[in-house]
Amino acid sequence: MFDDHFDEQRYQTECQACDDFGSVGDIGLCDTCAAKLDRDMICQREWDYFATAFPVGPEKREALRAATIAKYGAALELIAPEPGARKSARSRKRR
Repeated sequence: MFDDHFDEQRYQTECQACDDFGSVGDIGLCDTCAAKLDRDMICQREWDYFATAFPVGPEKREALRAATIAKYGAALELIAPEPGARKSARSRKRR
């Protein structure tokens, strides 16, 4: 019954991530930023928080993660790193 009436709601407003004005989904992100968020969640193994992993069984999730990293890299695209996260050796300057 619910599925018959469910259509993804799209709004014309500002994207919460890139500040571009246009069509955004229910979480306030444009299609480009929503895809980046999905990839970030895959890289962090946050399987319960995004729709891309829903149809993928638990046995195939690591393969999905590996394919995502191979195509887009392991660096987070949208999610900011944790405040106490260790920086890479390249980002530190020698004094």
